[in-house]
Amino acid sequence: MGGSQGSKPEVPEELRIVLIGKTGAGKTSIMNTFLGRAAVTKRLFASDEAPCTTETAPFGNQRLVLADTLGLCHTSKSKEEVLSKLIASTFQFDSKQGPHVFLYVHSWEDGFTTHDVERVKVLRRIFGKEVMRYFFLLITRIDGDLSSEQRNQIRKFIKKVGFKTQKYCVINNRGDEKDKTKEQKQLVKEINEMVENNKLRNYTKELFEHAQEVLRKQIQKSKTQRQMGAGDQHVATVAKALLSPVLPVDFVTLVLQANVWLATKFGDCLTK
Repeated sequence: MGGSQGSKPEVPEELRIVLIGKTGAGKTSIMNTFLGRAAVTKRLFASDEAPCTTETAPFGNQRLVLADTLGLCHTSKSKEEVLSKLIASTFQFDSKQGPHVFLYVHSWEDGFTTHDVERVKVLRRIFGKEVMRYFFLLITRIDGDLSSEQRNQIRKFIKKVGFKTQKYCVINNRGDEKDKTKEQKQLVKEINEMVENNKLRNYTKELFEHAQEVLRKQIQKSKTQRQMGAGDQHVATVAKALLSPVLPVDFVTLVLQANVWLATKFGDCLTK
């Protein structure tokens, strides 16, 4: 661990970060900036379908292990497959441990929409209410300094979706290399402070399994259940190949059924 008592905050030597966001939000660009090069997909699974790109980047006295997930609202992948890859990505680190932080990357564009809020709530259903203490917001594609109105919109979004930390970071489009370096340092500093507040604990499979059990009970009470049909066979095959290496075999079917239900009930926010 880094830092002694009374000086620098205690931080993990290996800081595991899962990048989540819509396709085009800038996740890959953020990852490549930390690496100083283009990332290379690591094939940790027997299947040719790697759930995400993972890379390690030295940063100060730490190793940043970054997982760049498939973008939400992907145009060529089914909603069920995107969710399955997201879950598999969460537990595919070499250490087999979960992440210290889910870095939620949001492209500013027109601020926040109802779909943006609902999308995070879907993630909360998947990973459980406790996951909100592991989420950190990163705003990309901001031109210049934030206005007071923009800051107010960000605060409202954080409150609506339920992130535990009120802090966030911004990537400025107009910044030069010096600005980018400063923004990187600030981002890692804020993440480390959040991790320290979480007592260096990471998100775990136990938390995920509990969340899925809660979701299963909710699905049983729902009137929008849908049985998987013949057209879902490819989705099921891909999902099992992705999830089996990181989850108990008897748990994979439950997760797949939950993903099908979520994709059916909340389809709009996963496509727009």
